[in-house]
Amino acid sequence: MKCPACPNESLENVEIEANLFAGTCADCGGKWLSNENYMSWLEFHGQTLPEIPAGEENNLSVPQFQPARLCPKDRSIMIKYKVGRNIPFTIDRCGNCAGIWLDRDEWETLKSRNLHDELNKIFTEPWQEEVHREEIRRNLEKIYREKFGEDTYARIKDFKSWMDQHEKRSEILAYLKDAKPLQF
Repeated sequence: MKCPACPNESLENVEIEANLFAGTCADCGGKWLSNENYMSWLEFHGQTLPEIPAGEENNLSVPQFQPARLCPKDRSIMIKYKVGRNIPFTIDRCGNCAGIWLDRDEWETLKSRNLHDELNKIFTEPWQEEVHREEIRRNLEKIYREKFGEDTYARIKDFKSWMDQHEKRSEILAYLKDAKPLQF
């Protein structure tokens, strides 16, 4: 099989976890996981690792542009899927054979976040919808911080949190929306 990320003409079969083999590129460090092999391993892999808290950063550099890649097994174009959960890279998956290509250190990052046993979920519509909602939330946070400034935005968030718990939330909202509130 030819590496989909670099000119290397062959992938070496390497055990990356107990009973999980991947075609590994000696040049770029990428890994090819067949769907059958991954699903068999997933069924029997056993204990999972603790997840890294969401705030911790990883050391991966993410290229700005990656050309479409061809599946090393059947030469179909692979589709890129965003991982989400504060992981900055995409995973390539063949739409034909469902094989997965991981660039250098991506398996290790997924494993450190306890997502290595959820690769099959990343490609589902609910997962990708959540990734999209996560991006929208992040973008809105950025817009609000720029519009209001850090201090004001922090105060607005505190107020909103207080108000969301208040028993008279509706009345408070009505008062705030009223252009000429009653003065007592």
